[in-house]
Amino acid sequence: MNIVALIPARGGSKGIKNKNIINILGKPLISHTIISAKKIKQIDEIYVSTDSPKIKKISEKFGAKVPFLRPKKYSTDNSEDLEVFKHFYKWYLKKEKKKIDLIIHLRATSPFRKVEIINKAINIIKRDINVSSLRSFQRSPFSPFKMWERKNNLATPFVNKKINGKEAHSQGRQLLPDVFCHTPYIDIIKPDLTINRGSMVGEKTYFFLIDKKNDRFIDIDTKDDLIRLKKSIYK
Repeated sequence: MNIVALIPARGGSKGIKNKNIINILGKPLISHTIISAKKIKQIDEIYVSTDSPKIKKISEKFGAKVPFLRPKKYSTDNSEDLEVFKHFYKWYLKKEKKKIDLIIHLRATSPFRKVEIINKAINIIKRDINVSSLRSFQRSPFSPFKMWERKNNLATPFVNKKINGKEAHSQGRQLLPDVFCHTPYIDIIKPDLTINRGSMVGEKTYFFLIDKKNDRFIDIDTKDDLIRLKKSIYK
């Protein structure tokens, strides 16, 4: 089985300048994800997809392969994961002349991962031939049933649904269904069942729950996220 890790890391960032290479514990942010991936023996190759020569140089220094610079049209604020993955996989098939069974999607903005959790996720999707992908989730502290939209001067429930015959938005939280948010810890896809069919998840996605007790786990997207991360490191 050919298992490849892909770390997308474009150069531009509005929230934090040069986000993917900011200093975290004496090393560039992206290096932590590369180092984690190198510890996973099941992963055959580690690639970084970037449009930045600086990120390319740093990634190669820490042991990732960066055989090309991603075209600008796939590196904008509005670029989708699907575009990036399709571009990479098309390149891989052409240059390496072999298929990938599993692509491990690791985001550079989540620097601290546990080897045993990554291995567990890989083993699950290797065993389950019925799923097309695996995504990591955490329990959400916010319920969409309690959210509203503003339309002109009127408030409209974001989820206009009844539960047990009563309006969901006006019920106590303990009576509402548990909801979960997608996290950047790990995603895994089977290319033939996902990106080759125009989707990042396919028809059946395995629900992989991440325990939030690990307070170092955070997705660095804003300056506030960076502050929280540094507090968790140095507390």
